[in-house]
Amino acid sequence: MTQLKVGEWYSLPVNIGDCSNIELDEIEIGLITRAAFLELPQWITQRSVTNRIKKKGVLDHLAKLFPTHFIVALAELTQDDIWEDGREFYKGQEWTIDANSRAYVWKNQMSDKLPEHVLAVKYKGKTLRDIRSIYWAFDNPTAAEVAAEVVTGVLKSLNTTLYTKKFQDGQFVTALSYTCMFDNATVYGDRGLWTDSDDDNITNSEYKRRMTSLAVQQYLPTIKAVDDLLNECGMSKDFDQTFITSLFLFHLKMGVFDKNVVELMRLLAETLLDEDGEKVGIATTKTGALPPQGWIKRENDKGYEKINDLKIPDRGKIDGYYQGVPFFCYWLYIASENGLKTKQKSGPKQGYRKWFDDTFMTRTNMRVHLERTVSQSST
Repeated sequence: MTQLKVGEWYSLPVNIGDCSNIELDEIEIGLITRAAFLELPQWITQRSVTNRIKKKGVLDHLAKLFPTHFIVALAELTQDDIWEDGREFYKGQEWTIDANSRAYVWKNQMSDKLPEHVLAVKYKGKTLRDIRSIYWAFDNPTAAEVAAEVVTGVLKSLNTTLYTKKFQDGQFVTALSYTCMFDNATVYGDRGLWTDSDDDNITNSEYKRRMTSLAVQQYLPTIKAVDDLLNECGMSKDFDQTFITSLFLFHLKMGVFDKNVVELMRLLAETLLDEDGEKVGIATTKTGALPPQGWIKRENDKGYEKINDLKIPDRGKIDGYYQGVPFFCYWLYIASENGLKTKQKSGPKQGYRKWFDDTFMTRTNMRVHLERTVSQSST
């Protein structure tokens, strides 16, 4: 049997136009050295390989060289193109779009054996988006990647630096999804980033990835602002996805976390110290009037006289977001407007959800407001 020659590429005889709506020039196969493969950069939105290696079973699977490990996937750009963050990529640029975890294992001598050569399948795409679609076909949710890792891949492609481990690991994707739902259901659907595609030509997997990528780009200033806030004030076990959704929406509507909100966050995170270096606590009662931080702490601690008094009885469930986000947004807003000393006996007269729908969410997003102001002043 004739053997493949190292470094020579062979065109795969397929009619690509019959395969999908992705524009590919052609598919090639070739035998390349392990060294040549390891020199190639990872795809732009490749998830964190080091995080994946830490997952149970992944390293065990890759630590022994298996026949299927010899086959890898590459991509080549056939026309100059510009990525979503403005970076330019030129014709001929190549990436690895599969086997990146294997590459990490091989580079770090973590496998029992190393292949001298690998069989590469190269997908040649006209645009970066076409290549991204091919990458997604390999790196699908049923393989090993979860939604949070999709987010980290997008952040990596945008050269974004985040500071808290929670945000670095993309552990805010559920909060981002609910932010999309509350803020722009017209674009993202009534289930946010979990909304299914209504286009028969786009799989749900690819559609959700596209929308996640769009959401990260659209809300990036807010993502960075909340990450900065948490990095400055500290984290708490009570800062769950419901609370982070509220922080996202508060920043969208108000544009900034003022000194009152910063102090509130430090109190909740127990990082605010008095002049003696002691933690400043939050006084609560089971009933009666409390300042904003007291209302939030009482809810977090379930410190009511009666369990039926909980404002977020379904916290952690889907219904809990509709209960919790209005509650937290209200008290963040009250803290911002009235400070942390003014006490209230109750929340909004019309109820948290109605206040949220009719008052808070009807506010123009601050970024849009500023853009309109600049536009009007320039005319």
